[in-house]
Amino acid sequence: MNFEFDQKDERLVRMVIRSLIRKYGIFDIDEEDLFQEGVLGFMKAKMNYQAQSKAKFETYASIVIRNHVVDYIREQVKEPLPPEDPALPGRCDPDPALWEILRQVLKKHCDKLEQSIFNAYYKGYSYQEICEIFDINKKKVDNTIQKIYRYARSIYAD
Repeated sequence: MNFEFDQKDERLVRMVIRSLIRKYGIFDIDEEDLFQEGVLGFMKAKMNYQAQSKAKFETYASIVIRNHVVDYIREQVKEPLPPEDPALPGRCDPDPALWEILRQVLKKHCDKLEQSIFNAYYKGYSYQEICEIFDINKKKVDNTIQKIYRYARSIYAD
């Protein structure tokens, strides 16, 4: 299958990428990496678009690009921050022993989504921002954060 990618297509991908950067405050992932992922999303949209559908290609492609890039962002924030990182906005810096316990809890008791949620929280994202990034509700975010702290407190108390 032949993929043509012209300036109009590039503008569409860059528009979606910049929109995500502004919306989620993504400054720790290189914009060109996000652009490359956006192009992959564009190619996926090109392959799967059905001309007889009611949606315009640009509308459909924007959604596919956005979803593809958001999945990439989720993968990038899945690892917890190392304890030597500077204090994060709105979060207290745990002592090294507690941080090690948090890392163990994340590794042993949490799936990738829960690890990603906690990492985003520790990076300073609000519950609302986390909900939008991962397409989940606030209760899931709160339950995940509380679950991790509950496990860590039970281990730390021992």
